[in-house]
This record gives sequence, C-alpha cells and structure tokens, in this order.
Amino acid sequence: MVEEIDGVPNVGLTCASHSASSRLTVSLEAVRRRHERWPDDERDRILAESFTSGKTVAQVSRDNGVGLGLLHYWRRQARAAGTVEELRLVPVTVVREEQAQMPAIPASPPSMELTVRDVTVRICGAVESEHLRTVLAAIRE
Repeated sequence: MVEEIDGVPNVGLTCASHSASSRLTVSLEAVRRRHERWPDDERDRILAESFTSGKTVAQVSRDNGVGLGLLHYWRRQARAAGTVEELRLVPVTVVREEQAQMPAIPASPPSMELTVRDVTVRICGAVESEHLRTVLAAIRE
C-alpha cells in the first residue's frame, strides 16, 4: 500500500522528520545501501575532490552521500598506492634576530603624579631628590 504525505507518495522515502508545526519534510534523494559498490569513475571524482577542493573531508562526504569512514578508507588506499602525493612535514629552525636589527622604540621618560591635599604635582623625567623635597615642603606649609 502506498501512502501519501502532503500529496506526495512515499515511494522511495528515505528520511522524514517533523517539527512542532507538524509539517513533514521529505527527502527523496537516493541513498546508497551498505555494501553497494561505487563506480570507479565516481569514486575517483569524489576522492580527487576530497584532496583538492579546500572543503573538509566530512563536507565532501556529506555532499556526495559517501560514508565518512569509507571516504577515509579510500584516501588511505590512495596514499598507500602512491596515487596521491603524501603530505610531508619539513623541519623548521627558528633563528632569533639580533636586537640591533630591531627598530628602536623611544622610551617615554618616567613620570610621577603626587597629590597632597588640593595640590597636584606632575613630575616628568629625572628630578633631583633635593628639589623634590623643597617642592613637597612648600606644599605642606
């Protein structure tokens, strides 16, 4: 018996889901069954896409309806057979540059701000301690 859902016969129905609004979403895409053999040309196209497209392997797998584990298996086989150049890491040595080569950043002079009662004194640069004592004594008086 063929039932209809929203006026669509459910022949070839592969996936159904519902939401709170009770609208039914139907996918009529053909799904490969387990142990079904992929044609060589289609497998090679998907395999090439997984190595060159810039997409993740999982995304290529979803886009083409291939199981993720199967696609990883195909990739391992291709690497073992030498049909795909294997990714190799290259040793890298980090060398410190001399500080003399670095551009000099001008250092700002040291500064200090003193507040005594309602008087604020801002000091920039080096100040002799005797001069500072004289200014603080004048503020306290």
